[in-house]
Amino acid sequence: MFWLGWLLLIICGGAIAYQDFKSRLISLWLILLYSGTCITNYLLYETVYQFVENVIFSLCYFLLCFLVLVLFYFIKNRKPGGIIDQKIGWADVLLFLIVGFTIEPLFMIWFFTASFILSLVFHLIFSGNKKSVPLAGFIVIFYSIFLILKHFDSF
Repeated sequence: MFWLGWLLLIICGGAIAYQDFKSRLISLWLILLYSGTCITNYLLYETVYQFVENVIFSLCYFLLCFLVLVLFYFIKNRKPGGIIDQKIGWADVLLFLIVGFTIEPLFMIWFFTASFILSLVFHLIFSGNKKSVPLAGFIVIFYSIFLILKHFDSF
């Protein structure tokens, strides 16, 4: 069961990254399959209490991040603007939440801070003139690396 979950995560994560890098459109079914696999794998090794704590913390964290973004764009543009679907895609938001639900709070903050910085750096180095950052693709790649490192007790 352990290897099946890992294999499914790697295959789905690779497909998500491929779709995001290629066309910036990710299949909803693929995201749902990835989400179910992430949560199932997490619950196999952690308690439901820890999962609920992660969910509450990550919802609060991402709400705070969203409010800061709304405030930033309001100050910048002098009018309220749509952030979801214009600046950040729904696939990105769903993957942030799912990954956040399966990482303990302190690791989650470090993970997303490092992931956002590395995503921007890699995008600036390798993208050419593309304006949109394939953030969901980067997040699933970094999350896979995080899981491998965590599995081998590097944390």
